[in-house]
Amino acid sequence: MAAGITGCDLGPADTELPPLTPLPVEVVSVPRYTPTPSPTPSAPTTLAAAEATPLPAGTTIRFAGWGTPAELDALRQALAAFEQAQPEVELDVRLDNALAGEGMRAGLVDGIDADVVRLAADDVFDLTAGGYLAPLDEFVAREVVLDDLAPAAIEARTGPGGEIAALSIGAAYLGVFYNEAHLASAGVEPPSSWDDSWSIAEFEFAARRLTVADDDRVDRYGLAAVPWVTRAAMASAAGLGGADAFFAPDQTRSTMQSAVHARTLERMARWRSQSQIELGIEERFGTPFNGGQVALYVDASDFSPLVRPMIPWGVAPLPAWTDGFPVTEGVEICVGVNSASEELEPAWRLAQFFLEPEAQRALARTGAAVPFRRSVLREPAFRDPNRLPADRTAWSGAVAHDLQTPSNPGSKAWHVLTGVPIEAVRRGVVEVEAYLEQADQLITRQLEAHEWSVAKDVSGYRRPPSLGNVMLREFDERREQERRSGRAP
Repeated sequence: MAAGITGCDLGPADTELPPLTPLPVEVVSVPRYTPTPSPTPSAPTTLAAAEATPLPAGTTIRFAGWGTPAELDALRQALAAFEQAQPEVELDVRLDNALAGEGMRAGLVDGIDADVVRLAADDVFDLTAGGYLAPLDEFVAREVVLDDLAPAAIEARTGPGGEIAALSIGAAYLGVFYNEAHLASAGVEPPSSWDDSWSIAEFEFAARRLTVADDDRVDRYGLAAVPWVTRAAMASAAGLGGADAFFAPDQTRSTMQSAVHARTLERMARWRSQSQIELGIEERFGTPFNGGQVALYVDASDFSPLVRPMIPWGVAPLPAWTDGFPVTEGVEICVGVNSASEELEPAWRLAQFFLEPEAQRALARTGAAVPFRRSVLREPAFRDPNRLPADRTAWSGAVAHDLQTPSNPGSKAWHVLTGVPIEAVRRGVVEVEAYLEQADQLITRQLEAHEWSVAKDVSGYRRPPSLGNVMLREFDERREQERRSGRAP
C-alpha cells in the first residue's frame, strides 16, 4: 500500500527554505484570555421548509442532547423551527452536558427517558449492534430525498451491516485556520480548494516563513495543531482513506504499525523538536491563535465561534502528504431514535427534521458544523459576507475528502489512541514504533474479543456495548480457559 509514497513526500523537503531567525532561548508565556462575545449574526434566511403532514394533536416527543455552546444554540433553533412547523406537538427537551459522549451511551443502556437522542459519532456502531437504536432504513427509503444531501448524511455512521440507525446532520471538519495579516506580511498565499492544496513540503515552507523571533524571544510561531490531525495525516500519507489505512482488509487486526505511519509521525514530531515551527498544545486551546502567537492553527470547523471577531482569519485545506488529494476528518453530529421509544413515527419525524433546510441553516448560522444540505452551503446562512472567513470554499468542499473513521468493535479504542494520547509520541516522550505496536495490540484485542471480521459485517450482528477493561478481562479469562481445555486429555 505504501508503494505510491515518494522519497520527497516523507523525507526532508528539497525546496530551499527561507532564512530563519535564530532559535529562541526563551519561549513566550501566552496569557489566557476571556473570549470576546461573538458578533450578532445576520438575520436568517426566510425560505420556508417544505410543508409536512401535521402530527396528531397531543403528540409528545422527548429529545435529549448535549454539545458545545454553538451546538446547543443550533439544536435549540432547530427544535424551535420544528415546533413552529408542528404547533400541535409538544417537545420535552433535555439539553444536558452530563449526557456528552459516554453519558448518552450509558443513558441508552440504562433506559433513558427520550425518543430522539444526539449521540457521539463513534458510539453509533456499538449502540446499533447492541440494539439500542431503532433501525431507520425503511423510513429513509420512504421519505428522505438524497439529491440535495451529502452522502455522509446517511452513510457516514452505520451499523455492522450498513444498516442506518443514525442520521449525520453535519460535521466539524479539520482545516487550517490562518491569520490573514500574518500571511500577507510573510508573502504566503494559502490555497482554498481541496483539489489544489498545499503539499506537505509547501506547508512546512509556509510555517517556517511564519516563525518570527526578535531579541531571543519568540513573537509568533508558524503552527499549532490539535492532536487528532495525526489521523488524517497518517491516512493521507498511506494513500488510503477510511479504515483501509488502519485495519487489515478483513478487519481482524489493527495495522497502525507500518513504515508509512511511523515515518509520518516522526516527520510531525520533528516540527517541534528540530525545526521549531510548531507550538505544542495537547487540547483545543484558543489563546495561541486569538493572541496572535500562531499564524497557522489546525482545528475543526466548529472552532470558528471561538475566534475573536477582530482577527482577520481564513481557512485552508489540510496539506497533502502524497501526490494525491489530502483528506480531512469529519466529526459528525448524529441523531438517532431510541429503540425503546413507543412512538417511532413521531420520533422519526423529529430526527428527519434535523436534515430539513431550517435545521441545517441553524447549524450554518451558529458555526456548529458544516451542514450536509448542499443548497444551504450556497446560502447566506453559510456564506454570510458579514462574518469570517469570507471564503468558505475549503469547508464546503471538505465532505468529498472526508476520512471515514472505522466502524467495528475496535473503533472506540482506535478513536482514543489516535487522539490526545498520541501527543506523547509527537513530544518525543514515547518512541514511535513502541506506541504503534502497543496501539495495535490494544485495538486487535477488541476485535478478537468478538471474533470480528468483515464476514460478520451483516445486518443482525448483535453484541453488547464494550465495557472497556471489564470486557478485556473477560476475554483474557476465556482465552485462558480455552488454553487449559486444550491441555486436558
